[in-house]
Amino acid sequence: MCPPVCVTHLCDVDILSMHPFNIRPNSLKDATLRVGSCIRCDVRKPVEEAILSGAWQQVRNATAFEKVTCKILIISKAFPWSIDVSARSGGVVTCGDIFKALHKKLQKPIKGVEWAIVADRTRGKTIKEAAESRQKKDRDKQLKRIDWLGDMTMFEGIEKDEEWEKKMRLPTSRSVPETWVVKFGSRHV
Repeated sequence: MCPPVCVTHLCDVDILSMHPFNIRPNSLKDATLRVGSCIRCDVRKPVEEAILSGAWQQVRNATAFEKVTCKILIISKAFPWSIDVSARSGGVVTCGDIFKALHKKLQKPIKGVEWAIVADRTRGKTIKEAAESRQKKDRDKQLKRIDWLGDMTMFEGIEKDEEWEKKMRLPTSRSVPETWVVKFGSRHV
């Protein structure tokens, strides 16, 4: 078994009393996913490859929030769709559920209506360039949702943004209490 580590800085737990954020393994909730204090991982890769194994062991089954949450909705300013994350039967949403849902949903092919949104804009060029780079490695010739992000594929956390949530929600739909905005950053930092 891997020794416990700080998921933000990958410090050994023995020094956590002196840790700048004082995040202990049993209080990973929220802090693990919040913008500015979360694990950064490249969502192009499966989470088991994108997050160091010691950190992954710490967070994969950690509940995502202090409040018991069985379903969350993830939206972003970086893409036009939403991602539902539901807990396994009888469980709560874990950090691992969120990381896995992001990766899985971003591996789906871009649909025609999604492409129509960007066909006449500079975003189309970014998507094509990202797809060409990815296609050289995985030989999958489809445009994927991950390509939409260009080189901004590093998960940097989630945050609440009620104004953005209102803009993204259909006027006839009900709000999901646990709606979070995911932020991404450049993988070339």
